[in-house]
Amino acid sequence: MKKLAYFTSLILFYCVAFLLLFVMIFSMLSYLEYKYGIQIPFVEVIENRAKVHVPLLGLRINVPFNYAVLIMWTAMSYYIIYFYAFKNFLKVFIEKKVFETKPLKRLRFFMILNLVPLIYIIVFTASFLLRGVSIRLEDDYFIVLAHLVIAFLIYLYLDVLKKGRYVQEENDLTI
Repeated sequence: MKKLAYFTSLILFYCVAFLLLFVMIFSMLSYLEYKYGIQIPFVEVIENRAKVHVPLLGLRINVPFNYAVLIMWTAMSYYIIYFYAFKNFLKVFIEKKVFETKPLKRLRFFMILNLVPLIYIIVFTASFLLRGVSIRLEDDYFIVLAHLVIAFLIYLYLDVLKKGRYVQEENDLTI
């Protein structure tokens, strides 16, 4: 079952990475179509806004031609790294030696990645407050809550592994 979870996460990583890289590349190419009138496949520019058509999935992703596209690319890059770390997190469960330094570093990195959305939501909320716009509780806050719960569970698991590593080191020193 552990290997199935790992291989599922491996497939998920490659699917998400391919999809997000496809959207990033074609959103960049959509700017070329918008600016220079070059016809790009899978891209349609209507009223100063581009739509990227993802084949096979039938997705149509709106690409703005302002600073919001940078936020979109940053989020996509974050989730490519996130799913890579998730894959490595699940790899810890199929390794023979869990109480090593490398698996602990992988878990710590995945935990830190789950705290990054907290920084995002603080900046997001502060920008609304500074502009005097009312704050709406939407999907952004739920996603951050889910990431915080995952980070907390990983922290607990990491603590158990650190204690297990300590016990293993003590056991190795015992004659």
